[in-house]
This record gives sequence, structure tokens and C-alpha cells, in this order.
Amino acid sequence: MTTRPGLVASFFTLSGAGFAEPPRNSFIARCEAAAAAGFSGIGLHYDDLARTVSAGTGVSDMRSILRNNGLALVEIEFLSGWALSPVGAESASTSLAGIEAVATALGGRHVSAGEFGADIRLDTEAARDRAAKALRANADRLGRRGLLVALEAFPWSALANTDIAIDLLRRADAPNAGLLIDVWHFYNGGARPEQLVDLPAAGITAFQLNDGLLVHENFRHHARTGRELPGEGELDVVGLIQAAQRAGFAGPYCVESNTPELRALPVAEAARRAADAATGVLRAAGVAC
Repeated sequence: MTTRPGLVASFFTLSGAGFAEPPRNSFIARCEAAAAAGFSGIGLHYDDLARTVSAGTGVSDMRSILRNNGLALVEIEFLSGWALSPVGAESASTSLAGIEAVATALGGRHVSAGEFGADIRLDTEAARDRAAKALRANADRLGRRGLLVALEAFPWSALANTDIAIDLLRRADAPNAGLLIDVWHFYNGGARPEQLVDLPAAGITAFQLNDGLLVHENFRHHARTGRELPGEGELDVVGLIQAAQRAGFAGPYCVESNTPELRALPVAEAARRAADAATGVLRAAGVAC
């Protein structure tokens, strides 16, 4: 095994299941596959902690599994509901509590954050100020645990593009909050690599490698079925990595792909393919690995 420094297997890449579905592959299977493929870290969705413990693998066992496989827990998914109405604030509280439970149990580097729904609009100064205030409060709370917040835009949501995410980060001015670059979401939200200059707060705090097609409708469907492994689509993955480097990002790089074909593979093969694909684009971009 050759370890790829700073390469992380995001939760959904090795879950063996679709988004919002319970993972087909267990925590220990994902860890062993990630380590064998050369990953140095993994990601975890907060609700998988309780599910794993309920299945008989306790927190101390999870720590041992990570340690014995030479892995760190790097990415915690997913903080949502924070930019919504008071009803949505309850959702944010639930996800925040789950995230903090994972951090207490297993550590972590960054928390991905965003909004899945389109039931609010961030098209006024007042709306953006409110969302930024909520983002700052959550970032401050997570910062006390040593966690970064990585803000991600989804093209079908209220937080639809990188411009909005950058604006919220500038208004929030949280020192531990920055941009999450997901290749598919970035390009399909209409962003361009040259926008990654003079970024506010923590700059780019996380980078998720994937690929796919540039689409113009049914964004959620395509994002959840067509986010391919990096280098297997038509998006300029290498150019975006290089732009992030120029903006000061130095890793780690998370692989987040999830297609029906990938999740049907044995977990060891999925991990190997993900690591090899990521290494290919990183080397092409001039990143040593």
C-alpha cells in the first residue's frame, strides 16, 4: 500500500448506498477499504455514529478501527437548517448536536455546511444578514471544538452558487469558516475558477473531488446519480484544483462521488478506484502525491 498524503474518502463515496439511504457498507469495512487503497482519512455523516453503535460497534471500537488502519476522521457531514426560518432552526440544532457527538467521539477537521432546500430566498440584504449571523454563531460554536466549517453551495437550493456562499462568508466573518469546493456543484452552479481570489474568512477550507456533466436542469437528480469519479467526466477538475492552490488551499482533498455503478461495487474496489482517480487528477494538477 502507498499512502496518498491528505487524501480522504468522503462518507458517500464508500457508503455503498444513495444519498439519504443507510450505508450498505459498515464502518469497519469502509475503514479497511480506505486504508488498503491508500487514503489517510475518512468522512462520516453524523447520523452514522448512532447507527454504528446500535449495530454493536462502540465508540472505543471505532477509535481503535481508525487507529489500527492509520486513518483520521477528517470530514463530518452535514450542518443544515441554519439559514432557515425558526422551524428550520430546529433542524440545525439537531444536526449540530449530531456533529458535536461525532467530534467528541472521534475528532474531526472540518464540518460541511449548506442548505438543501429552496424554500427560502437569500436575495435581500436582510435575508443574507440573518443567514450570515446564524452561520457565524454555528461556526463559533464548532470552532470551540477546533473544527473548521466548510460552506457548500448546491445549484438547486437557496444557497445556489459560489457567489452567494462567498457573500455569506464575508458577512459572517468567522475565522474558522471558509468555502467548500465540490467540483460538480461548483461548475453546475455557474462558477468559474477565476472567482477564487480575495476570498474572505478562512478562504477555502475543504475540496471535494468528483466529476460529471455540465447540466442545466434536474440538478438534484444529476448530483445524486451522476457525480462521477474525478477525471471520468467533462468538467475541468485539474484547472479547479490549480485555482484552489493559487488561492492558498493545500489540502486535504476529499473524494465525494456516488453513482449507481460506484455504489454497486465491492467496497474495496470502490475505494481503490476512487483513490486512483483522485491521484491521477492531483498529479496532473501538480500536487505531489
